Amino acid sequence: MKRIYDGDMDGFRERYDLIRERISQIPEEAGPSEPFGDYFRKTAGWCLLLFERCTKLLDGSFFDQSQEELEIWQKAVYKEVNETYETSYLNPVYAVDRLGKEYGQLLSFLREQLQSMPVWAMEGRWFDLVVHLECFVEIYDLFLDDQLPKARQVQQVIYWFIHDYAPDFAKRRIGEQMEPSMSGLTEWIWQVDTASPTYLYQLGDYIPEETKRLAIFVESLADTDVKKIADTFTEGYFRGFDVMGISLEGKKYVSVRGSIGFERIFKQVIQNFRKQGLEPIFFPAEAVSLMRKNVPVGYQGKDMNPQMSFDHRQDSSLYMDKALWERKMWALRAAYQSYSIQAAENAGPACFETFGEPPFIPQIRPQACRLSGRQQQLALDYGNQAAALAHEFMDPAETSFTIIAFPTPEIGPDFEAIFREMIRVNTLDNGTYQRIQKKIIDTLDLGKYVYIRGKGENRTSMKVSLHPLAHPEKETNFENCTADVNIPLGEVFTSPCLAGTEGILHVPAVYLNGIRFVDLTLRFSDGMIVDYGCDNGHTAEESRKFIEDNLLFNHETLPLGEFAIGTNTTAYVAARKYHITEKLPILIVEKMGPHFAVGDTCYSWSEDRPVFNPDGKEIIARDNEVSLLRKTDPDKAYFHCHTDITIPYDEIGEIFVVTEAEDMLYIMKNGRFVLEGCEELNLPFSEEY
Repeated sequence: MKRIYDGDMDGFRERYDLIRERISQIPEEAGPSEPFGDYFRKTAGWCLLLFERCTKLLDGSFFDQSQEELEIWQKAVYKEVNETYETSYLNPVYAVDRLGKEYGQLLSFLREQLQSMPVWAMEGRWFDLVVHLECFVEIYDLFLDDQLPKARQVQQVIYWFIHDYAPDFAKRRIGEQMEPSMSGLTEWIWQVDTASPTYLYQLGDYIPEETKRLAIFVESLADTDVKKIADTFTEGYFRGFDVMGISLEGKKYVSVRGSIGFERIFKQVIQNFRKQGLEPIFFPAEAVSLMRKNVPVGYQGKDMNPQMSFDHRQDSSLYMDKALWERKMWALRAAYQSYSIQAAENAGPACFETFGEPPFIPQIRPQACRLSGRQQQLALDYGNQAAALAHEFMDPAETSFTIIAFPTPEIGPDFEAIFREMIRVNTLDNGTYQRIQKKIIDTLDLGKYVYIRGKGENRTSMKVSLHPLAHPEKETNFENCTADVNIPLGEVFTSPCLAGTEGILHVPAVYLNGIRFVDLTLRFSDGMIVDYGCDNGHTAEESRKFIEDNLLFNHETLPLGEFAIGTNTTAYVAARKYHITEKLPILIVEKMGPHFAVGDTCYSWSEDRPVFNPDGKEIIARDNEVSLLRKTDPDKAYFHCHTDITIPYDEIGEIFVVTEAEDMLYIMKNGRFVLEGCEELNLPFSEEY
């Protein structure tokens, strides 16, 4: 085996040896009074498992272990995540019950941060590992005094730890996305022998049986299938530049996001990008709280415990204040400045996503941390500034992206058949769909409004206002979306006018950002959400709070940023055949019916860049009344979220456009396309099971 990244231990070896020796003494000391003694002994005991790995890494013997030995060690170090979470201090419920709310939340947060150290060790991130261990010992020492420290003292240690190391965390995070030498993942993927799944243990992540099965299946694929998948992914990326009219001149890098188990395919992806003159940068997902996002970004494995991730999603409430967010903003700018040349040479992200895990229905636990109203506003303000900063160093007008997704074995016993079906879905003919979707767009462009009505249990009744076309012979409202930045193909979409957009959007059940919403209802007036509800909480108030946290993302309201009609009936039929609709990502689901996105428009941060359909018509619907505020009040123009809510075909009663003459031109009736020239889209329905 070969280590992923030979991180620099110089300058940290002495600190590492000292902190290892100190923590090794904790289980044998009299220590703090109970119940805190139990917390520190158990956490120190877990750290001893980490030290075993580090010793083997540093002397090279780790890579001589058998798969059985690696599995035994892995089970031990991840036991509290996978098997005993409910009675672990990783769980804020258990920690608060044992230690009290103030201490419990703080110490559960610290334990959760330490849980990432096995991955850091394998990645050679000795700095992150050492400073977090030092923070643990500093807090432990507080509890050795005769008198119990105040929770405020513990909080201050955490606060100043994050404050002092913010520049280091930010520089490392930006650097590993922009500079190839900052992460060894790309070269590790390129060189690793994937013949045996034992190689997976070199990554440090928890490797469940499903991931091993995935790697074995990918290894068994024919070379032609591997090439087809990789080519679709990389060609879609480059096609995005062609469609958007963006030059690749001066670009050297592409940031790649992927999942563990697809390494054989990623070898071909690396080769494809290099042939086109771009060096791919695979970088790890973030675990350090200060730099972490709600949705992990980077190279990662299976989420070991979605409830744990949900429980800790707002841990920043323990330390967030205006001064610290300002320092983080300063640190982020300094980090970008350090890598300004590489950032300007980065062409944008290529995202290889996965799906298949059982739908996650989170438990709302009052013991978990929650952002205060003031902290929510600080987070929103920071999001605005951070996005503007990223675009300052990586001009959106000079970058593009692509996204594709494939299933993992968690999707069920038909995994292999579903995987091959997704190859078909992701490689449908662009020309066929481009022709059919043009007919839909030409009809929609005749209208001033589009009406969408549900049927059965779906109570949707939406009127979507369209931008007037001053020159319909050369202008359009809708983009003709084939397989470029957004794979698979199959939708026509627009950023609607807000004025006049009104009604009720309702779905009996939908999965958004991996979370199941039950009986979700959003009411719109002039394009803005004015009321909302669901059936996720025990009370109406709790349900509204659930929406505020997980759909509005703490905004008081959001605009309707997109309306689209999905045309990929092949994907829809495949989902019904294998009963996997609830496990599909929005990337595919949005192509399986009309969908509405709340949040930013389809063209946020790139509204001034002309965009054209293949027929030469310019898409003029790139703004709405909110995004136009970027010219006068930028902080109010963007929300940094864009959540697609799809109504499946079988819940659609009718979709029709209303012209200036009040004619009603039907696109769909009773879940089928009725517009002349779109009959081919109905053919897959004959395959339904």
